[in-house]
Amino acid sequence: MQVQSLMAEVRPATGKLVARRLRREGKLPGVIYGKKVGNRVVAFSRKELERILAQEGENALFKVTLAGNGTQEEFMAVVREVQRHPLKGVLTHADLYQISLEEKLRATVPVILEGEAKGVKEGGILQHGLREVEVESLPADLPESLAVDVSSLGVGEHLAVADIKVPEGVKILSEPGALIATVVTTRAVEAEESPEVPAEEGAAPAAE
Repeated sequence: MQVQSLMAEVRPATGKLVARRLRREGKLPGVIYGKKVGNRVVAFSRKELERILAQEGENALFKVTLAGNGTQEEFMAVVREVQRHPLKGVLTHADLYQISLEEKLRATVPVILEGEAKGVKEGGILQHGLREVEVESLPADLPESLAVDVSSLGVGEHLAVADIKVPEGVKILSEPGALIATVVTTRAVEAEESPEVPAEEGAAPAAE
């Protein structure tokens, strides 16, 4: 995974009014915390962080340069949580967690289905089950996503978490038996969407 550079500055003050002012200036209020840095209240460039997350996803690996009080510090970090405006979708807050490149971390990565299932060509329907899995690896080995080839799946067949091929150094922590993809018949889908409702006991038959 490519390391992304990100500038941050120490915020001398907190509160809703300060956060609103920062957002008007194009900055994003946030927090950086970890064993060595403690808990720092900071501000990022919202545009820059939005760009990186759009390209790399929320598992991006950052080299953060933190400026404040006439000094600069550099350390590695990952996103722990982001908040977005419920309507506009833009970032409103971000929490970053300081890490060591020598220590493994856990993260959730998306599962992407690739190829056209054999069973779909036979008239079946491909259903995507679990869409993300939890993994553990060193920060530099953390994958952006995990691809699963479904081209060999026939009708009635499925792939589970245990079938996912992962890069060296990556361990999947999610339940091995959880379904990732399955090909079902159209009849099975119709049965799920329109379950039969049993007639109430003693109900009079409908008039013809």
